[in-house]
Amino acid sequence: MKLNLQPYEYPELIPEGTLQTFELEMVPYPDHRRRRILVWLPSDYDGEKRFPVIYLHDGQGVFLCNDNRNKLLADRAVTSLQKEGISAIVVGIDTSADRGAELTPPFRRGGRGVMVNGHPIPVIDEPSSTDTYAEFVVSTLKPLIDENFLTLSGPENTCVGGISAGGSASYFMFLRNPEVFGRAIVCSPGFPMFDLEKLLQYLDDYDFERLKDHRIAFYNGDQGIDVTSVDYVLAVYRKFREKGMDRLHSMFLLDTRQTHNEAAWAKYLPELLRFLFAEDNSEKGN
Repeated sequence: MKLNLQPYEYPELIPEGTLQTFELEMVPYPDHRRRRILVWLPSDYDGEKRFPVIYLHDGQGVFLCNDNRNKLLADRAVTSLQKEGISAIVVGIDTSADRGAELTPPFRRGGRGVMVNGHPIPVIDEPSSTDTYAEFVVSTLKPLIDENFLTLSGPENTCVGGISAGGSASYFMFLRNPEVFGRAIVCSPGFPMFDLEKLLQYLDDYDFERLKDHRIAFYNGDQGIDVTSVDYVLAVYRKFREKGMDRLHSMFLLDTRQTHNEAAWAKYLPELLRFLFAEDNSEKGN
């Protein structure tokens, strides 16, 4: 299917490359919900070379717009790595008022809410539809991106990433579909909403042979609400290492000065991408 691509409404805020958008029905959701998709093509997209693809949730926060709020600045992150031989297409998937259900995987804690390090962690009441959301990305969106753009479509060149609830969704999708996503960015995920023992048991039961040659990058701050997730992320990261995901295949970045915001995630995105896509990342893991 040929996409009806539209120019981004704020082209002056995209200094390198080109950003286009289109709308798409989110098959297989039965309610026929639609979503805006943003596609950024790097400046070296020349119509001949093929590129890895990075799928990022919360598309409204991926690229700069004129709402005076911090953004992830994914286009700038990729551009900063081009001199190192790393470049990629970035696909931002907008979210909606149903974000909680779409991006909160079915690792339920249950109950009405908990306190973690003195911070209240709410439990989202609506049932999770992250499995359906993942199926949309895998079976509807990715084939269209591969059909309409010059992509490298294998798992080693396909990344899923996000922050907060989007980080949780990316973690879930990486484990759910390793034949599709060989790279993952998990920033300040909402792991405190889940039972840590169940998260770790899931990994104990998981066949890590499915993740052979895959890479996953975790990041967390340690101020504000990020205080609640740092111990969870560290425990999950340690389980990955225990299961054989060595420093060439898993990393954890911690900045104890940072809180839960786009400015912090944007600061470290180039380093996370470098770890995930550098041909030789032997000096970049931890």
